[in-house]
Amino acid sequence: MSDGTKARPWYRTVTGWLSVASLIVAICAAAFTGLQWQDAHNQLLLSMKPSVDFDTEDDADAPPVGVEITNAGPGPAVIKSLTYYVDRKSVKDWPEAAGYGRLDANEVKTFGFEPGDTLAVNEREWLVKHSKYHGIEDKKDEDTFVNFIDHKVGIELVFCSIEGECWDKCSAKDRCR
Repeated sequence: MSDGTKARPWYRTVTGWLSVASLIVAICAAAFTGLQWQDAHNQLLLSMKPSVDFDTEDDADAPPVGVEITNAGPGPAVIKSLTYYVDRKSVKDWPEAAGYGRLDANEVKTFGFEPGDTLAVNEREWLVKHSKYHGIEDKKDEDTFVNFIDHKVGIELVFCSIEGECWDKCSAKDRCR
């Protein structure tokens, strides 16, 4: 400026302040948009979360009796592990658990999951199920089985969503681990 006046710094001009205000508004808008995206993403993940639960049928007068697993959530459950416990002690598999309960292994049907198997939406599987009884002796075996699953056995399932978030669930409170 050749007329002898000094140029004012940018922050002392109206245009400078409008520029700063515009920058602040733009940063706030970008942050708000990012938070909205994150919230929408979290809602999508929750909407795909499997809801796995156990159902213990122990009414010997209304067979079958046993432990059934269901997935009532909107997303499939990817199985990581299935562990049986007898008196809170881990056992290798159902036949070993049945041995502790002095159960006839031929009277009990089992379904096993391998790591990586999936439990689809609304799918139900009997993990252990006692066959229908056919006489007095079988009824006694079934009562023994019912008592065993009601008081001694815990089944722990570790499962994940398709996004990789994992949870564990036990068939009976305080019977796993």
